[in-house]
Parts: sequence; structure tokens; C-alpha cells
Amino acid sequence: MGEWRRSLYGLLDHPALYRATRLLLAPGAESGIGRVVEDLLRELPAPGRTLDVGCGPWSWLFSWGLNPVGIDCSSRYMSEFAQSGRRAVVGSADVLPFSSRSFDSVWSMGLLHHLPPSAAAQTVAEMVRVCRPGGVVVLVDAVLPVSGWRRPLAYLLRRLDRGRFVRREEQLRSMLAAAIPFEKKWRRVTFSLNGMELLTCWSQIPR
Repeated sequence: MGEWRRSLYGLLDHPALYRATRLLLAPGAESGIGRVVEDLLRELPAPGRTLDVGCGPWSWLFSWGLNPVGIDCSSRYMSEFAQSGRRAVVGSADVLPFSSRSFDSVWSMGLLHHLPPSAAAQTVAEMVRVCRPGGVVVLVDAVLPVSGWRRPLAYLLRRLDRGRFVRREEQLRSMLAAAIPFEKKWRRVTFSLNGMELLTCWSQIPR
């Protein structure tokens, strides 16, 4: 990675700059991702005790009255997350510091494209481990446009993403299919005005 890119990405460790950059580079994302979360919550069982893995400085779930435990490797992000009295844990997503079957729902939004394949698969396996039988594992992550020339700006932004592992839909599906051996529900969604897309996947842990 070039030194200029490393320096630029380092700025995103500041929560305020992280939010400002997202607003600038993904116009409409706040409402677009909000709709994604709202649609998912309509489909899912009552969330109960919730974990947000790789949550960043705040959780998308806050807007729907949920109070998830947050875990992220950034101490700055977790300091911001904890300001309202919420439980924030500094830790690694691929070795979650929680007991097995300790959450009713386990979410990850926008984390997997920051992780190489082995760490991403292990993170999903850990999410399944800490989710109780009957609970749900929910994953939302970036995917590359199907056609780069039809959505050149979205394609360029994804290639420049701080996460170096933005995958094509079929790659992400294949990885998640191997990591979650239960029935899954999928949806691909355009969430920003410049055409960036997400793949959502959720699965209920068998009782």
C-alpha cells in the first residue's frame, strides 16, 4: 500500500472524519443503509440480546431502538461507542471474547471486506458460535458492481476502499455458504446515489 494511501486511511480512525468521508463518497448512504436495516428487522425474529461485530464508532441498530454490545479492534471507535453508556469491547472479530450461545442476534455490517478470506471465514464462524439456537446471524457487506463500465464511479470507489477485500457477489456468497452451514436468505441492494451495492445474508441457527 502506498504511503499516501496509508496516511489517508489513517485519518478514518477519527470517528468524525469517518462519518464525513462516508457522507461525501457515498451520498444517500445514510438513508439507503437505514432502509436495508429496517427491511431486515421486519423479516427477523425479535432481536433480544444483540452483538454488533466490527461496529465502528456507532451502530446502525441504534436508530431502531436496539442497544447492541459493540466490538471493534479500534479503541478510538469503542471510546465513541461507549459514550452513551453502551457496552463496548475492544477485540478481534475472529476470536470473539464471548461465551458460546450468549446472544440472540449477531450482526456484522461492512466488516468482511476488510478481512482476508481466512480471517473473514473465521469471523463468521465465531458469529455462529456466540449465537444461541433459534437466534440469527446477519451479515451485510460491500460487493463490486456486476459491470464496472456501467457503474464506473462505484467500481472505482470500491477499488480504492480502505477494505482491500471487496468481493464480487459470487465470491462473497461462496465464502458465506461454506462458513454458515444452515439455510440462508440473500438480497443484493443498491444503497447510495452513486450506485454502490451491498449483499445481505441472514440465517437462523437451528434449535
